Amino acid sequence: MKGVYSMARIILQYPPVSSPWHIPGGIAQLAAMLQSDGHEVIQRYGHILGLEYVLKEHGGADVESALAVIRNPHSDIHALYEARITFERVSNGIAIHDRFEVARNNVSFVSSYYDGSIERALEAVKNREHHVWYDYFTKVELPFARDFKPDLYGISVADERQFIQALILASMVKDEFPRCLVVLGGNFWSRVTHAFHMSEFAQFFNYCDAIVHREGFQPLAALAATLNPAHASGVAWRKNGEVVVNSATQNPTNFETLPTPDFDGGARQWSPDFVPSLYTASNCYMQCGFCAIGAASDTFLHRPRTMSPRRIAEHMINLGATRFEITDELFPIPVQIALGKELLRLNHPATWECYVTVTDQLLNPAVCVKLYEAGCRAVQLGLETLSPDTLSRENKKWNTPKNYGVILANLKAAGIQTHVFLIVGIPGESLHWGLAWTAFLEEHGDYILTIKSGRYRLTRHSPEEMGETHSQLIEADADFKPLHLNRDFRYRAISRKKVEATRDILEQACRKHWAYGVTSTIPWWVNRGRYTWDELKRMAQVVPPEPGVKHLDNAIVKANTIVKEELGRQASFRSFNDVATFARTLL
Repeated sequence: MKGVYSMARIILQYPPVSSPWHIPGGIAQLAAMLQSDGHEVIQRYGHILGLEYVLKEHGGADVESALAVIRNPHSDIHALYEARITFERVSNGIAIHDRFEVARNNVSFVSSYYDGSIERALEAVKNREHHVWYDYFTKVELPFARDFKPDLYGISVADERQFIQALILASMVKDEFPRCLVVLGGNFWSRVTHAFHMSEFAQFFNYCDAIVHREGFQPLAALAATLNPAHASGVAWRKNGEVVVNSATQNPTNFETLPTPDFDGGARQWSPDFVPSLYTASNCYMQCGFCAIGAASDTFLHRPRTMSPRRIAEHMINLGATRFEITDELFPIPVQIALGKELLRLNHPATWECYVTVTDQLLNPAVCVKLYEAGCRAVQLGLETLSPDTLSRENKKWNTPKNYGVILANLKAAGIQTHVFLIVGIPGESLHWGLAWTAFLEEHGDYILTIKSGRYRLTRHSPEEMGETHSQLIEADADFKPLHLNRDFRYRAISRKKVEATRDILEQACRKHWAYGVTSTIPWWVNRGRYTWDELKRMAQVVPPEPGVKHLDNAIVKANTIVKEELGRQASFRSFNDVATFARTLL
């Protein structure tokens, strides 16, 4: 692993499981960059190839038929619903000790070996023959690598769902090709860097040669050129039995200079048409207290590095697609409007879905119309909470809850689909604020297409976790699970069971929302973006009702206690409708 190589043969793998409705923008960018340096690069979309392999092994012709349905632009809602049920039925019957399900708009896999500890992860490798994806790796990925003979094999780990599979695949590649440089990377590693300094972590390098813990551009370029981790920034590796952690680059990559991503991973996403992901900025403009999405950025919590609207438009034209998912943590309104002007100038009719802050700028209907005219067709909005005090504590002062309803109505009137994020259990917030969401969704639900409700997480490397912002409100547990992306903690003043009960009630409100069934059957904007609001509304009327939340009765009992303790009011809720009726008094 010495010298400089004019050309390396490289495989970049995105392993199971992740969303088959999306194709990974990260390794597509890396592949294009490495190709521009003269290397031969092949991508493998294992999150699609492996998922389809395992499903077909257990579901045969039924799965083949379901896959044809979801990729057919003429499939009706009934056929799409049956395909969804096929995936759920087959996936539920596969794993014995692991949790595996292809359901609604997600693929969930939790290995029984994944508990956040280094010890159990290493055990997973020792028992890899029993892993759900072992057969796929053995019969598909290793023969493919045998034919290609890579010098470098890179495996991206975006989140916890892929971690165990990535480690097992790395071990298999290393056994098969001991001279190949096996590299792990992806956003996951940037969030668990504290684990690198634990003595037992060095054993991971029995199965790989390097771990990229920062942006992959410069580390991968150096690794491809030298096949030596000592010369790469932002890399952890082992030397003389000890883990060495190379510092991040001091000159972060200029996004304006990146080549157009190459989306060729040997598999089609689960959609009738090609809808690529574009990552046009590194890091976020905002610094919400609970968020660490941009932790892998070489400028995390600093000013983002961005592509110009003209450069984004050039990438869109070069890719030959007309629909895109912009995966930046935030795609500002002025940038979108400028992009629309560039596309108009270049005569390319592109549209996109993106993340936007719910600022009062959107109270102006004309702004929403301008967004639509530019090409924006769907937005994801972090509403988070209805409490202004909580928003202030979480550094989201630009959110104004009293304006949420008008903003959502303006976006819908302009033709823009809306997805909203809601959180319960934020430290310092009374739980009745979480109950109030049920009334909000009832009043403004016609202007919302999809909802993600969740419980507060103490996310590693978030400003709150690093600065212990809420130390008077919560207490982080001893860190015995260094490979979990969220810290375990306890509330100092409220019961976690009551938080979970509030979240269950909110989840029931989500399931009663008019679009829950149809958007569960037509997952993600890559599919839903093919339909108008009115078309989705009509389809929503014919899909079967969704099951309610399990143990909802227990949650309703706890809601009585919450109301009494926090508001001093007696309540005798016996049903979800009782809670919803009461919640109207909270708005």
